[in-house]
Amino acid sequence: MAKVSIMFFLSLFFYCIVPGISEAKKDSKAVNWLPVQQVENLMRKETRPVIVDVYTDWCVYCKLMDATTWKNDSVRQYIAQHFYAIKLDAESKAPISWQGTEYLYKEKYKVHDWAIKLLRGSIVYPSLVIIPEKGAWQVLPGSFTATELEAALKYYGSKANERIDFETYYRQFSGSWKN
Repeated sequence: MAKVSIMFFLSLFFYCIVPGISEAKKDSKAVNWLPVQQVENLMRKETRPVIVDVYTDWCVYCKLMDATTWKNDSVRQYIAQHFYAIKLDAESKAPISWQGTEYLYKEKYKVHDWAIKLLRGSIVYPSLVIIPEKGAWQVLPGSFTATELEAALKYYGSKANERIDFETYYRQFSGSWKN
């Protein structure tokens, strides 16, 4: 009986509550996700770090982030001011060209080659990839709230990553964003 109750509540959560969150936040604006080619064109004029949201259509936590984190005013405004944002469907079959290399969908693995490269082969949905102006890109696997994401966004958005390591930055960091 307990297993039936747990399954019932999990089903209720995934089929009723999560879509309800999306409906409740429809009037909020979300992050301005840009096409890959547009980001490359913009970077020729003004360099900024790039944030890539790697998701799939079937991922419940991806949808939860779409309904909450990406519609949070603080997150949305900070990304608009300091980043170029790309939303990458990891199962897209369309070719993607990035920095002179063309990436294709890998039928064998059912995932796009650019997602494999960005996630360094560790495929987790959702995952955020932050590509700084200088240095190696950072993969943040999993779902994040606005408050959980604030330190990482500000670390790269302020270019603190070019001066100090994240642990030192985080020790002195004081967040202010609300979920």
